[in-house]
Amino acid sequence: MPNQKMNQSPLAWLAVALVCVIGMVAWLASTSHLKASDGPMAPLTFISALADPRLSLSKRVGNSAPAPGTQINYTLSYSNTNPGSQGFNVRLYDFLPAGVQFLGSSPAATPDANGVLLFTTPSVGPGTENHDVTVQVRVLDGYPQLTNHALVVADGVTPTFASQVTNVSQPLGQLRLTKMGDSAALTNTQVAYVLRCENTGGTPLFDVSLADVLPAGLTFVGASPPPNVATLPLLRWSLGNLDPGQSRSVVITTTAPALPGIVTNTALAAARQAPMTTTLYSTQVVTQGAILRVTKTGSPSQVSVGGVLVYTLVYSNAGNLTATGIIVTDTLPAGITVVSANPPPSSQTTQRMTWQFGSLAAHAGGKIVITTTVGGPAGRTLHNVVDIRAQPGSFPGHAELDTFVQQYKIYLPMVMRQ
Repeated sequence: MPNQKMNQSPLAWLAVALVCVIGMVAWLASTSHLKASDGPMAPLTFISALADPRLSLSKRVGNSAPAPGTQINYTLSYSNTNPGSQGFNVRLYDFLPAGVQFLGSSPAATPDANGVLLFTTPSVGPGTENHDVTVQVRVLDGYPQLTNHALVVADGVTPTFASQVTNVSQPLGQLRLTKMGDSAALTNTQVAYVLRCENTGGTPLFDVSLADVLPAGLTFVGASPPPNVATLPLLRWSLGNLDPGQSRSVVITTTAPALPGIVTNTALAAARQAPMTTTLYSTQVVTQGAILRVTKTGSPSQVSVGGVLVYTLVYSNAGNLTATGIIVTDTLPAGITVVSANPPPSSQTTQRMTWQFGSLAAHAGGKIVITTTVGGPAGRTLHNVVDIRAQPGSFPGHAELDTFVQQYKIYLPMVMRQ
């Protein structure tokens, strides 16, 4: 049978094509809602935009000042603001900020390894209505601010992005800074300071920093641990995080000036969610005097409940005059039971031991060893204080020591089989 041509005009062909295009657009519009991507997207076929679509994206948060541990909802709204136009292969990306734990989203999605959520839809337009996505997260500890970014793209259309900055309401931590040191020193002799940062609150403190401003006339010798920044007269340490009840100490060694007088040292401490605190300590520099000093160490540095803790007190006269009528007082923390002391104390109560000595010559010293056992509970810090004083006109000494009580440790025997 001979071939026959369809006897239709060009206008008829155009009408058929137009009907097909309108049908496809209507179908795409009917499916224009986001869905979550289940994984890496397969390559998409590029589809040219119709007319001139213009993407709009906004982001808002349900709680503008959340506290750590609370849940917040992000709402992402996208639309095409140019009516009658249409963009295809729409992809909406949400970049979760550091400091949140992803809980879920609507539609449901799973973030990739980098914390990015991807939602897709075939098209946007020709209407200008908003399309929403909700993302639920939980705020983590230690982040004062959350910065969330989102991006929407479509084939052949200029992308647009939106950001949301949320300030996290941080509970104010309680950071205590104390400074101890030599109350007096002879000219051109060593002067030591002990700076102690302690978390006295119930929440962790993050990024604890400590700074010390040496007064004029003091010569910096060294510090343990060494400072992270040493731009004299400023010394600065980054101490990391402090759990409730935890403390860290820094020892600074200097040399007193050549002339007598009073030198005042300033220390500052702060944390990410704690206000700055300051403390001062003054040392009298003299040409003569009885200058008493005492240090205290504990072994082990961390002890278990029921374990033995041995305190060692070392006292001395750092001056150039004899000290008389010396009294050493050691105040023990609660939960400590004294087993023995060498030499025995002159008097003793449950938590206080006192030794009386006749005299101590210049540059002479002595030692006291106290053996104790530690009672419960675990997870606390034992704070010990020791003082030494002598006749009026002499300069007293003071020291403190912290020992952490750890949980029980159980050691299982190793059995070797042949």
